[in-house]
Amino acid sequence: MKTFFKIILGLLALAGVAGVAVVLLTSGARDTARNFVLQATSGQITQAHALLHQELRRQVPLAQLDQMFAGAEPYADVSFSSVEASGGNTTLQGTARTAGGCSSQVAFQMLDDSIISFDITPLCRK
Repeated sequence: MKTFFKIILGLLALAGVAGVAVVLLTSGARDTARNFVLQATSGQITQAHALLHQELRRQVPLAQLDQMFAGAEPYADVSFSSVEASGGNTTLQGTARTAGGCSSQVAFQMLDDSIISFDITPLCRK
């Protein structure tokens, strides 16, 4: 019986270490995605644009990104309920909320902490 408890304790410790590793390895990607949502919807388009992967910046020029977020209600909180990491790739899914109570689903694909795709649905408007 003692061996069984030792095995269970070992498995729980291993799961805890794995959980901490995922949090630490994805903290940069989570911060980048969170900052993108907060900056893009609060008028800090230049800063938000800088968080995009260089190729995505070419595909979505600054003026186009500005137009995408024109009239957006600023988000106050962004949280991620699903985080998957493999190599330098990270996938994030979660929710963004405005101070007025509007909520949106957010999804990001990241490559080395740069945004390669994003989706905010629906985008809350003023």
